Amino acid sequence: MTKATPITAMGLPQGEYAIVEALGHRTLVGRVSEVERFGTKMLQVEPMFGDVMLAPVLLGGGSIYQFTPCSAETAYTRRPKHAYQLPASVAATIPPLALPDNSELPSFLVEEDGEVARCEHPATEENADGDQMCITCHEVIF
Repeated sequence: MTKATPITAMGLPQGEYAIVEALGHRTLVGRVSEVERFGTKMLQVEPMFGDVMLAPVLLGGGSIYQFTPCSAETAYTRRPKHAYQLPASVAATIPPLALPDNSELPSFLVEEDGEVARCEHPATEENADGDQMCITCHEVIF
């Protein structure tokens, strides 16, 4: 199970913090430490995401392009706030509690009062099922 520790700007856990750039254009921001696993030294990063610190990610020394030590406050400021800003393997481990809700969706993606958005293009054609379909956006029109 993936653990996530709640964090705030003033309540960050003690430790060293850094911005780590690794192989594959991956950037992680969080608390760092050196650990020995699998018979070798590795960099352990506890990535920050939104208002949580995620479970540790281990990096081998050969995959680190740049290591920028920084203060906990700087790391908190530079932390990813959206899942797309994290490497896919890290984003896949975000606990549901830490995922943003749909309240941050742009207004054009939110349906109001159960209203279903309708295609407003004038040109339609009949599809194989006999339904009318917009020839511009290919939406079935009811």
